[in-house]
Parts: sequence; structure tokens; C-alpha cells
Amino acid sequence: MSAPLQLFTALVASLMVIALPLSAQPVNLSRNFRPDPLRFDGSSAGSVSLAELSGGARGCRGFSTSQPTYTLNLKDNFPLLDLLAFTTDLESDATMLLMGDNGTVVCANNENRGRNPQISMRLTRGSYRLWIGSREANKTLRYTLSLSEIKQR
Repeated sequence: MSAPLQLFTALVASLMVIALPLSAQPVNLSRNFRPDPLRFDGSSAGSVSLAELSGGARGCRGFSTSQPTYTLNLKDNFPLLDLLAFTTDLESDATMLLMGDNGTVVCANNENRGRNPQISMRLTRGSYRLWIGSREANKTLRYTLSLSEIKQR
């Protein structure tokens, strides 16, 4: 294949990847995972209300995309799984929504130090969709998601 044709093929392939819809990052967890905490850096922005996505669950605030940020696939029952989203940007306010296939719906806003969303609870084996959002619509939020089997401070 000629060099111009290779370049064209690579360009078309990269554009096809960009055009694909975003999908949730899968996170597969079993008990006693390492490292603990397990951390993911990311960014979020969107105009979809987490309150609407949750079906009007109490305490749901903020905005994200209609597609979850992560899909947590729990291979075991967790007596405690702690999910903490934090940002170092003092102008940003992160929010979080967790929805399980088993009907679990939990929203979080300022549980950790009065600023960061944190969900710390018993979760049964199964699949959970997790949205990380911003308090303001369409505001890009850079965050770190930290998962642990002990409560994080």
C-alpha cells in the first residue's frame, strides 16, 4: 500500500473512532482488589439532569451525559464499597449517581468534607451504572474516581 493511501486509511479509521458514541468505561471488581484504592482520572460534561436520569431520586443534583461514565461489574458481594469522586479545582462541584440493575439508586453530592460526592455502602454482586457529573450544565469537570473496600476520608 502506498504511503498516501496508508495515511488516508489511518485518517478514516481515526475519524470513525471519533464518530462512535461514547460508552461507559467498564470496571470489573472482585473482593480484595488491588490496588486499593483503585483510581481513575477523567472528565465529565453534559446537559442531562441526574435528577431526571434517577427518576427523581432524593438528593440528585448536577448534570452529565445520558450515557454513564462507568459501568461497575461486581463479581462478588461487597460488605462495603466506597466510591469517592474528587476534584482539585475549587471552582468545580462534582456530583454522582449510582444505579444498579437490582433497582439500587443512590445520589451523592457533598458527603466527603462537605465538598465531594461519596457513596459508601453494601453492594451486591451485579452491574451498576455510575455517572460523574458537574453541578453546572455543560461545565467540564476534571475528577478522580477512587474505589475502595474501606471508607475513604
